[in-house]
Amino acid sequence: MSGMTLATISHVYAGRKVLDTVSLVIRPGEMVALVGPSGSGKSTLASIAAGIVKPTKGRILRQYRQHAMVFQQARLLPWANARENIAFPLMLNGLRKREALEKAESVAEKVALLPEDFDKMPGELSGGMRARVAIARALGVAPDFLIFDEPFAALDPALRRRLQDLVLSLGQDRAFGGMFITHDLAEAARLADHIAVLDRQGKGVLGTLTPPGQRGHRSDVDIFDFVQQSLYGDPLLSDLVHVDERAMPLDLVGDAGLGPRRCC
Repeated sequence: MSGMTLATISHVYAGRKVLDTVSLVIRPGEMVALVGPSGSGKSTLASIAAGIVKPTKGRILRQYRQHAMVFQQARLLPWANARENIAFPLMLNGLRKREALEKAESVAEKVALLPEDFDKMPGELSGGMRARVAIARALGVAPDFLIFDEPFAALDPALRRRLQDLVLSLGQDRAFGGMFITHDLAEAARLADHIAVLDRQGKGVLGTLTPPGQRGHRSDVDIFDFVQQSLYGDPLLSDLVHVDERAMPLDLVGDAGLGPRRCC
């Protein structure tokens, strides 16, 4: 089992209601993408799902053994090399250091890191390599549910595509379910079984979209056609297309509750 139910989740931050009775069901084995304009509470909802933030109201039903989260920023320990960063949560879970480091190398290879990269410090790694280390760190604890909070937003298109392919490949191999936060509808259509569209003011899920075909088997043409038809023909995405972020208050530019963030 690898599903999750978020039931009437509400959250207040600094006196402002960020989420208002949001409900979402992710069935076992499904990857659901969350899209919506900045300020719609996507990252706050992801952090609540991960147990990092406690909701003001609502319930979370987790139907899995272990989850992990990949953040927008890699958040690597600056004093530890790539191998040690991957091993860190394993040691927190009680694994001995030697065993944790050995397992870290095995996981690193699965995300296409080379042995010569294992000893590099975060400052010596490219943005794509840091993202791979962050994914490997999440995979090390063998989660059956993964939460991605815009992990590829700052990467160039070619690198983003390679890492999307990595997520698809890992999902097929490990059959995990999860939640993927993104501003990019094309990315959502590539990676998710279903796409949940959030209200711009955090007042729930407006509705869901289902791209044609199966996740991991959609052609670029199918994805392009789906995105064009959805963006300009589906009223669910009106806010995503027409919202003017320049007119939004500063505290709404990022998903409140986690501090100001870079706007996409």
